[in-house]
Amino acid sequence: MNVVQPEGRPVTPGRGLPSRATALAAGGLFVIAARPVVTSLTLTTVDVIVALWLLLFVFGFLLSMIEAAAFSAGPSPITARHVLGAVVASGFVATVAGLLMRTPSDLSLTANLSVWVGRYGAANLLLRLLGTAVAFMVAYCVIGSATWPFVRQYYTDPSFGLRLQIPRGPVIIALQLARGLVAALALVPLLASTSAQGFDWWWRFALALAVTSGVIPLLLATGWPMRLRVVHAIEIVVFTQVYAFALWKILAV
Repeated sequence: MNVVQPEGRPVTPGRGLPSRATALAAGGLFVIAARPVVTSLTLTTVDVIVALWLLLFVFGFLLSMIEAAAFSAGPSPITARHVLGAVVASGFVATVAGLLMRTPSDLSLTANLSVWVGRYGAANLLLRLLGTAVAFMVAYCVIGSATWPFVRQYYTDPSFGLRLQIPRGPVIIALQLARGLVAALALVPLLASTSAQGFDWWWRFALALAVTSGVIPLLLATGWPMRLRVVHAIEIVVFTQVYAFALWKILAV
């Protein structure tokens, strides 16, 4: 059976598969990183689980799977089995995390969303969400360009066998705008339900996003060269700090 690494690429059975200890460590890291956000939420336990599932599935799996289809040379490495596996795995971890970090609130996600939309107005909120997608794209392109010299060889040298390619500029821009919108929508339950404000808001979300989308996937990518894993992990962590700042300024003020 193949498993999906960051960017959605499968590794050959028996080569580069993460150990159970590594997978367990990754789940533990998610719980630790998500806890500061969870403690700021006013949600029922069930709704916390839903919010955590969206966070882990989208930022830990889906966004990289979407990118994999564009950045892989040849047929897409993503199959329905990979997506289903990600749904189940993230659901299990989110359920355990939600039960371990139960919140005392009885407020529902529906109620919080109603208040959140009412605070901005539906049209204004939609424009803000679109603005976060633009911020996602700009931050990705700028930070990705700065990282490119350090990873160029893995994309241009076929001897590494990673089947990587860089799409044309317009494709990258459209792709990142779409990923940015998906990311913002996945965060809506958390954004609408947190009581954190100011810098306290930023560091909670920055930590959760950095670990979920950067540290954990690259920790599990044991089939990738170490240099590529480290560089992409640093790139994603820096990106998520900038992205969280943009979310804070656009949606949390």
